[in-house]
Amino acid sequence: MRYLPDVLGPGFGAAKLQLEPDQISPRSATLVRYTPAEDPKSQLPDRVVPVNVKPGGGPNQGSFRVLSPSASPQQRAGSYPNHSDAAAQWDDSPARNLDYLQDYLTSELRGREIEAVDELDAPSAPQFIAVYVHGWNDYFYQAHLARMMAHLGAAFYALELHRYGRNMPRRSGLIPFNCYEDDYTTYDRELDWAIATARQEHPDLPVVVMAHSNGGAVVSGWASRHHDAYDGLIFISPWVVQDVSGIPAGNTIRNIIAKYLRGLHIPMLGPGSTVYQDSLVGYATIGSPLPRRLVPFGNDPAVCGWVTNPQWRVTSGAPILFGWLSAILSTQQWLVDHASFSNQPVLCLTAAHDPDDFYHPEIARVDRLMAQKRKSAGMSPLRQNLLKHRLYWSITSKSILSKGNTSEQETPYETALVDWSEAARHTDTVLNENLIEERITTLYGQVGGGLTLRQMSGLHDLTLSQPLERAEFFAEVAAWITHSGILSK
Repeated sequence: MRYLPDVLGPGFGAAKLQLEPDQISPRSATLVRYTPAEDPKSQLPDRVVPVNVKPGGGPNQGSFRVLSPSASPQQRAGSYPNHSDAAAQWDDSPARNLDYLQDYLTSELRGREIEAVDELDAPSAPQFIAVYVHGWNDYFYQAHLARMMAHLGAAFYALELHRYGRNMPRRSGLIPFNCYEDDYTTYDRELDWAIATARQEHPDLPVVVMAHSNGGAVVSGWASRHHDAYDGLIFISPWVVQDVSGIPAGNTIRNIIAKYLRGLHIPMLGPGSTVYQDSLVGYATIGSPLPRRLVPFGNDPAVCGWVTNPQWRVTSGAPILFGWLSAILSTQQWLVDHASFSNQPVLCLTAAHDPDDFYHPEIARVDRLMAQKRKSAGMSPLRQNLLKHRLYWSITSKSILSKGNTSEQETPYETALVDWSEAARHTDTVLNENLIEERITTLYGQVGGGLTLRQMSGLHDLTLSQPLERAEFFAEVAAWITHSGILSK
């Protein structure tokens, strides 16, 4: 397998699988491989690292190591403005660094212990294989996820599906086919290739497949047809069920779309919600005040914004074709009606449906300040909605008319902040996590058997949450690796 240097920098290489073109576009899949020995940041996996993130994992001890600001998983330099740079507060004295952190974090820690360190030991030899599959309108850019999994003992790979991210087709005509597929069984070949490649490079190691959101539906379908191809599954807010409770006759409409609109290449019209994207672009970008507890993390991407390629991940108004919506809805129904799974351990972690009580005072305060700011700027709810529609059509037209330019562009992010609440930074604003838990239990068995379920404070993609919430996610993964029995296979 030939890996070329990847956009994520040293330690990351990408290999292509050329697929047969279909009537829509040429197709390819990409496998991103992480090699810690080639990564100068391998000992700085993330700003906050749970104590149990070590080879083979360990029980969640509720304690963290906090690394220097240079460990923030940020692709570009930056920090929240009008606040002292966190790096300037960090010095050669672990005791002073710990005092600095505890001054800001004592309340949020809620009894958990922290230790200030400069870096971790280098990752050891792999003990298992981890293959990650992204969600819809997404691609793999979470370098910190690769580094954290390597410290857990994983040989880490990320599979990017056809017509996503690095495989985005050159656009032509007026129909945007980004992320499009009308038959989810087509993805089986790409998953087979990724896992076969990983097994060839790391023989005799158990395989864990990780999947986020739409990737959860893709991987669940594949897993039901490939019982012997994996040793465990990790789901991060998997999209295996659609909440239609807010739509009149929602079940009927869902069934009609799933059964009768397959292959219909007509875009759905409407601006959709930008709340989730607003939670990813940083506090300053949407003009939000920064909570005091986050001052030590001024250069963390959860504060200053996650950096993505706008040609690989549409930040607002991503077009959806009816044919694709039919494919995901019919796949979700197929999983209920026909899927069967092997008795392998499964971990499903989702963002909480309601915010943690701890954040309620902060949410109320920030929401009040943001509402005052919008009111003083003359942003009535009606005007916000009009701006939302204008932004949608502006961004959508640019997306459709762009011709295959995949370079990162310095395009200012715009939002009307419709329906925005600070609670969006601590909950899933995309999917209904209560329904996900019910569906995952239906598919993979009762809690206490081979299935582990937990709702957590954080974003729809828990790996992009705020530092301590992000760390708690990895602590749960590490604990599961330990008690799942996978490493003994």
